[in-house]
Amino acid sequence: MINFNLIARIAKLVALFAFFLPWILVSCSGNEIAHGSGWDMMVGHLHPSDQINGLQAQFGNEHTQEQMDRPAPEIFAIAAFAVIALGLLVSLVLKSRAAAGAMLATSLLGIGLSFGAFEHIRAEMNNQVEHAARKQHNTLGIDLSGSVESAVRIEKQEGFWVTIIALVVATTMAGAGLTVRNETAPSTDSPS
Repeated sequence: MINFNLIARIAKLVALFAFFLPWILVSCSGNEIAHGSGWDMMVGHLHPSDQINGLQAQFGNEHTQEQMDRPAPEIFAIAAFAVIALGLLVSLVLKSRAAAGAMLATSLLGIGLSFGAFEHIRAEMNNQVEHAARKQHNTLGIDLSGSVESAVRIEKQEGFWVTIIALVVATTMAGAGLTVRNETAPSTDSPS
């Protein structure tokens, strides 16, 4: 018989390891600004692109580097990682049916929090762009907020998708573990 809980646990491990793969790419008008893994998002450190590094070296501007190095840690990414890890650990302690339920719940929550991390980053980035555009509007008298905001893109990278796919597999296997165990449980009603 297939051990659905074991497959779900392996999928959750894959989801956790995928946090160390590329998760995010920030670009403006097709030019990369920064990139980072899920772990980078959790600790608040995105890596500036080679193009940005070259400009900093050329102009000696460390201000942009400091902003890239010190964004706020992404709370939704931290919560997603913690929920996935907690679900895995709890599943090792609980009996098979309760373990499947815990993995199912934490996998679904992990999926939601992972998508929430990107929406939160998008909202934060739009706020920063809008703030910068307002400052430019005040100094130049030209409103750039709409054009700049539409030029900045935040893209999900392969690490994010590996995490989501692994969590979908974990959800499916945990759900199958709950369903199959119900169907194969011995019946207490005996025919008379």
